[in-house]
Amino acid sequence: MAYGDLYWESVAKTTGPTSLPKNLPKLVRNKILAQFKGTSETIKHYLTSYASRTEQKDHIMIIEYGTMMMYQLNPVNKTYTKFDMMCMMDDKMGEIAKDSKVTPTNETKKIAGYKCKKYDVTMMGLKSEHWLSKEVKGYKEFRKISKKMEKRFKKNPRLRQMSMAGISGEEGFPVKTVITTMGMTTTTTLKKIEKKSLSKNLFKVTKGYKLVKLPMPLK
Repeated sequence: MAYGDLYWESVAKTTGPTSLPKNLPKLVRNKILAQFKGTSETIKHYLTSYASRTEQKDHIMIIEYGTMMMYQLNPVNKTYTKFDMMCMMDDKMGEIAKDSKVTPTNETKKIAGYKCKKYDVTMMGLKSEHWLSKEVKGYKEFRKISKKMEKRFKKNPRLRQMSMAGISGEEGFPVKTVITTMGMTTTTTLKKIEKKSLSKNLFKVTKGYKLVKLPMPLK
């Protein structure tokens, strides 16, 4: 089966916190509120049939689908960590995954030019809303790759539970997500998307980065 490569950008805006301790000094309160007011970041996504890459200002994540290895790069200090996703789920995470679920709603609205449907998601005790659309250019490619990943996850039932509790791709392409935690709300909205050929070098650890061990082994 042939797949097309996808590249898209989304903008994440964080606001809050909505509530702070009443006894907090006014100067400290204003400083905290000012720090988060209007904070935004552009996130870049690269997706192929064999790997994915997500770029943020101080964090890069690469996942190889063939080996199911995840690489997390720190562009600030030029270091990276790696671990096998098929071995990353412990018993505690497995129990959390059982309580994760997706609830479709009847709410629809147009976002970024696409007709979207709202899904409420509960995962790891965190509630979020996802607005998905099948009108997005590249949705067919996104769904094909998602199906391929679902087959890989079958080898690790707990990891599959985690992925199925999130948005698998069947419902639509993620146009907007809203996550609220500890009084802060992060809204991520699709900015642009295009189908284009991506270099395999994007999915390799950049030369000059040093491998560092994780603080503790993942079971």
